Amino acid sequence: MSALDFSKLGNTAAKSDNLTLNKSFEREVPKEGLAFLRLIGYIETGRHKSRNPAYKPALNTQLIFELSHKRHLIEIDGKLVPQKFTLRLNKGATAKSGYKKVFNQMNKALGGGHETFFQMMGKPLLGEIFHNKVEKDGTETIYANLDNDGAFSFKAPKQEDAISGDIVDIAIPEVHNEMIGFMWENSSFDDATYVAMWDSLYIDGTRQDKDGKEVSKNWIQDLIMQNLEWEGSTCQALTQEHVNLDDISIDLSDSAESDDPISM
Repeated sequence: MSALDFSKLGNTAAKSDNLTLNKSFEREVPKEGLAFLRLIGYIETGRHKSRNPAYKPALNTQLIFELSHKRHLIEIDGKLVPQKFTLRLNKGATAKSGYKKVFNQMNKALGGGHETFFQMMGKPLLGEIFHNKVEKDGTETIYANLDNDGAFSFKAPKQEDAISGDIVDIAIPEVHNEMIGFMWENSSFDDATYVAMWDSLYIDGTRQDKDGKEVSKNWIQDLIMQNLEWEGSTCQALTQEHVNLDDISIDLSDSAESDDPISM
């Protein structure tokens, strides 16, 4: 399948989605500090119930960033490659939503003029990784974040030269992984493009989960098919002959952290 042109896709998406209006290895937590960022994935997984029953079901999104600063390179198969960081947000339309706050700050850092996340794909950014520690039942867990108490850290990749005082560009390494994207039930795309976006999410193969059960590695498509609006959707009609949801088995506790279609 040919690579998707996200600049073109972003312009198409803006017609109806304009935002200005595994454990095969233990994935280490990204280190604290300055981060070189490029957005390499934007995925809408459909509408899902909240873990908190007090909240209504929401349209879930995942923003996947490539971290290419030397402190965020990890060794896989003998090679140093960028870590990936996934930011999970509910898609909101109001200025107060975290989704719009992230979009607005990224848009500003990239010089403005963007109407969708697709139009930001692959472009260089600066950010910062923060850690917070949570202790439960005597066990301490470290979580990495791109925000500090809700304030996101996206900035333009520039700095002041210590000698001349000039503002100079910071060289951010080019994208290492394949970029992927999917928008849920977006009528702006023609059928062929919509299917191409769906196909870009596919992960072949199976693996054993922590309980020894064999499950599909194809966790992103499976997660989308489990969303509350799947039955009768355009996506179902275009991509599936027949799917029995009872046959879908996913374990987000570790599959989402170890398998994805943008392999390193």
